[in-house]
Amino acid sequence: MTATEEVQLTEAFVPEVSDGNAPPVCLPPWRENPYRLVSLLDLMKVFHAHELLASVRSLGNIADLCYESKDGPGYRLAQVKNFSNELDRIHKLCEGLDLQMSALHASQMKDQIEQFGTAVDTKITQRMAAMLAVTIENELSLRAFFAVSPDKTKFYNEPDPFGSAVSTAFPSASFDATEANRCYALSRSTACVFHLMRVLEIGLTVFATRFNVPSSHTNWHNIIEGIEKAVRDMPNDPQRSPDWKDQQEFFSQAASYFMIVKDAWRNYTAHMRGKYTEEEAETMLINVRGFMQKLATRLHE
Repeated sequence: MTATEEVQLTEAFVPEVSDGNAPPVCLPPWRENPYRLVSLLDLMKVFHAHELLASVRSLGNIADLCYESKDGPGYRLAQVKNFSNELDRIHKLCEGLDLQMSALHASQMKDQIEQFGTAVDTKITQRMAAMLAVTIENELSLRAFFAVSPDKTKFYNEPDPFGSAVSTAFPSASFDATEANRCYALSRSTACVFHLMRVLEIGLTVFATRFNVPSSHTNWHNIIEGIEKAVRDMPNDPQRSPDWKDQQEFFSQAASYFMIVKDAWRNYTAHMRGKYTEEEAETMLINVRGFMQKLATRLHE
């Protein structure tokens, strides 16, 4: 089986990606959206690695045929033309993969072949084929991909990680909630906790506003103490609502939660003393998500 036949046979079993059911990736994904998750299946469908490898192998085979034979110079020149065409094919494949140096190298070699004209021989084509293969291999080695386990993928792709109630009540927390999930998916545990603290800080600021407690450029301890005092004074408010006892219990528990988080997590994270394991980050992620969902039942920005 020739290299060309092998490529045709392989392509018959590779789904095309130009129709409406194409996988949600771009070519190449690091150009338009470097933060999109791409499955191994999508990579295999879109990148057509078999084409590039087959084309490089074919180039080497053709290079060996560019010699004077009993068939005369016409045979050699036909093989040189095939060699030039294969260089053009490799150039296009490398451009599609964003292998800029390899694409440039292939284009330059094609120009050199045309300049050599009838002076092209096997030594030249063999050397070109070997050099281009090395360039492609070296440039491919520079592209690194991070594999995310299936159980973590859902955290990375979740569009509304804390639920619609939280994103509606605290829209400014959506960015850090998403980043916390993504950091957890990528095993960046300390970064996950850092973003969770930022989510809680938004909740604390809204909490403080509810009780007219200053929160701008104020440390957590003073804010929480101010909230706790305001919550204790709720029975003395002549304009208190009929369900003030339920509110007092709710807000008292919420203030206590903030104080616990401040002492156990926030202070260490903010002052670069804390480093957290994946298990600790997961626990905190679940905990903060649940707390923010509860907070969203009574507070909103």
